[in-house]
Amino acid sequence: MNRDQTKFEGLLDEYFETLLAEHPMMAAYAGLREGEGKLGRADLRHEQRWQRRRQDALRQLDAISPRQLNREQHLDRLAWRAQLQLESEDFARGHHTLDPDALDSLLGVLLHELQRGEDEPKRAAANIRGLLRGTPKFLHESAALLDRPEPVWRKIMEQTAEGAPTLFVAVTAFLQKHSEPRDTALVQSAQKAVQQYRDAACARPLAPAGSFAIGAELTQRRVRDQLGLDYTLGEIEALALGEIERLNSLLATECRRFGRKARPEEIIAEARAAWNPGADLLGVYQAETQRVADAFRVARAVTFPQGDELRVRPVPEFMRHLFPTAAYSQPGAFEKKQRGTFWVNDLSVTKTTEAEKRSERQQHFGLSLTCAHEAYPGHHLQFVLANQHARKWRRLFAHAIFYEGWTLWCEQMMVDLRIDRSPWLRVQQLHDALWRAHRILVDLRLQTRRYSYAAAVRHMMKHLGFTRARAEADVNWYTGSPTVPMSYWLGRLENERLRARLVDGRGWSLRKFNDWLLSHGTIPQAWIEKYGLE
Repeated sequence: MNRDQTKFEGLLDEYFETLLAEHPMMAAYAGLREGEGKLGRADLRHEQRWQRRRQDALRQLDAISPRQLNREQHLDRLAWRAQLQLESEDFARGHHTLDPDALDSLLGVLLHELQRGEDEPKRAAANIRGLLRGTPKFLHESAALLDRPEPVWRKIMEQTAEGAPTLFVAVTAFLQKHSEPRDTALVQSAQKAVQQYRDAACARPLAPAGSFAIGAELTQRRVRDQLGLDYTLGEIEALALGEIERLNSLLATECRRFGRKARPEEIIAEARAAWNPGADLLGVYQAETQRVADAFRVARAVTFPQGDELRVRPVPEFMRHLFPTAAYSQPGAFEKKQRGTFWVNDLSVTKTTEAEKRSERQQHFGLSLTCAHEAYPGHHLQFVLANQHARKWRRLFAHAIFYEGWTLWCEQMMVDLRIDRSPWLRVQQLHDALWRAHRILVDLRLQTRRYSYAAAVRHMMKHLGFTRARAEADVNWYTGSPTVPMSYWLGRLENERLRARLVDGRGWSLRKFNDWLLSHGTIPQAWIEKYGLE
């Protein structure tokens, strides 16, 4: 390596080793034992010190000639700079004073340990006790950071606080199996700290409505740095409107196969009503996950990882209110055993009559698309391969335009390769695609302050037929994740653009294309195109 390459590697190592050492929750999620059972610091001095570290890292990056770096280093350079820039901007606009998200962080890491407890109960119990011991200090420090909470985010925090007792019941039940004398006191102390945090956040005056919005300038920067796109915001809006028109046209054509005036919602509802998966919904998911995976193998669409494991598990009782119909938990970037969990939330077990049970199971209609999206060749396959990347720190970069664009690409391949030949599949896939295209508009208009929160909710209700509750749940997420909602469909389009260039243009096989795309980690497709092609 030349001098600049060596310097770059040293900067990366020093930054991320320190980052993981001083942010134990991040380390625990990454699969490092050193971070387990710890919450870390959340005081202003800690936040200010890390802002200085980020700024110093950016200055040191500017002192390295890009011409001297190799291709892989360029990809790390872009991803690292994007992360540093995003976090610096969030600190500068006072995100830490607006967002009472400490409860989400706490409950998330407790849930992570409860999931671990299914296989390693003693290790999980020790970690949970450590987390409970650290809860009062962590929440006290986090509350002191808050100045004027953003109204939507405070509402989300209150909803989280309302659900916290259910999780603590599960924690208590789990610890009772491995009880120690002070367990009850630890749980009670943590619960009291949660209530005090909630009360402190609610006592603060609220920030002006819409304070979540980052504005046009930062939205444009994130389109470049997080999505890797050179589009202006105006071009993105024009793209979204064009895609909505195109998808509506395709959907109308597909629906005419079911009758001249057939509507997609009616077609899907009728097919759902006729679908009866039987009493063993988990078994249906397990069988369909295997069938879809085998079909993609036979189609030679992508190379599957070796040595990984995917468990298809029912959502435990205490987690049912936290999950949609299905969800996926990925393995840590540095976990030796790359084992993911595909959660199935079968709410039929909470019902009494057979009609009620069947109605709940039918909410899982179209699960073949879900299996492709969450399992193989979707999130599980993609993240496992990303976690095998030879560049150690590449595993920590996760850009939504890639990982969500990839899952929608998997759904498209389901249709193109006829892995599911159900007559309604294309209608459902296009209907879901339309939702993702509207996300681009809502995300863009929310973050540039053209839409208020209420206007965004009305948009989802008007154009997608969402109930108010579903629309609000969607928009709640959009407010805190600028440019992530638009990443789904923009990422899907990026994959399509590259497929046209490489499969149609250069004659690559689908498998070669997908393997090449996945071989670079979870970073924007445009960067992969620039530095990953010969």
